[in-house]
Amino acid sequence: MALLLSTESMLFVVALFLACFPKTSGLLAHARPRSLQLPRLGIDPARISISGFSSGGDFAVQFQVAFSKTITGSAIFAGQPFHCAVTRFPKDPLEPPNTSVPICEGCPDNKTLIWDHCKNHAEVVNVSMLVAIAERYESLGLIDELNNLRKARIYLYHGMFDQIYSETSVQRTLDFFLPFVSADQLFYENTIPSAHAWPTDQGGLPCGQSLGVIEDCGYDGPGAALQHIYDNLTAPAAAIDQMSLHLFDQSPFFGIDDNKTGLDASGYIYVPKSCKDGGKLCALHVALHGCRPYIHYELAVRTLSFNRWAETNDIVVLWPLLKPYGGSNATEQEDRGCYDVYAQT
Repeated sequence: MALLLSTESMLFVVALFLACFPKTSGLLAHARPRSLQLPRLGIDPARISISGFSSGGDFAVQFQVAFSKTITGSAIFAGQPFHCAVTRFPKDPLEPPNTSVPICEGCPDNKTLIWDHCKNHAEVVNVSMLVAIAERYESLGLIDELNNLRKARIYLYHGMFDQIYSETSVQRTLDFFLPFVSADQLFYENTIPSAHAWPTDQGGLPCGQSLGVIEDCGYDGPGAALQHIYDNLTAPAAAIDQMSLHLFDQSPFFGIDDNKTGLDASGYIYVPKSCKDGGKLCALHVALHGCRPYIHYELAVRTLSFNRWAETNDIVVLWPLLKPYGGSNATEQEDRGCYDVYAQT
């Protein structure tokens, strides 16, 4: 039995805990053309959250469940349920072996699942089976105690014209959390006419036209998510402070083989002025991109409102970045720089 969050997830746990302790300052900020060391940061361990879009949303779900002791809340902008991608359900049609779905729990020999069955054929998903899997993993000590989810505040989003994730797929994610999280701590927004995208209230392409993954729909999705997770936030800054946005070195988290980890050389971190000297305990939010980050990552960092909300609310925002990985034998997900929920790493 393989736990989906393995090498890659543990590297991010290391990154989270590096950020959590003020005496740790191993992350490096790169201010072109030379590298500068980040100031020591004081992160409140009770205020660490995560969000993700598409494959990043899938991964944020897995991370919220597996590390629920650490993660106080999450925002899922289109994401499938915990452990869903590799689980065979009784009504699942099967196919011959497929490198895009290398693991199938419950499949007979020489058979596997339809790729993305939880996203495209969510009607087959049996949420009770996924809850039972989580409970089994908890009993084996493979994930944190599920009782930790009682404190979690979780925001879910599905655009009305999203043709990549069916609405049922995100509903199944909500259904998975219901046995563990109080209904008043769950918020599901599914009335915004976006396609498969982060919705914004300023910046991005026209709403609902599937021209890109950031759409101006008159709705601040990242802001709504942060307000649900943290409560009582101050209005966001009008613009980000460019001096607060730094590149940081991701190489300490490559592990033995970066062709499996998939981390790019550097990612961004946003450190508000109030958090720079380490004198104040700040929240930490980890924002995960979707597949093909080489197309949208830079735009997401600079357009989405996470950093503007962070500036006025003492929140450090960590923007990890993947690259195409997997080498000559890369699967489709690896070649597109997706986060792994298919047990490929």
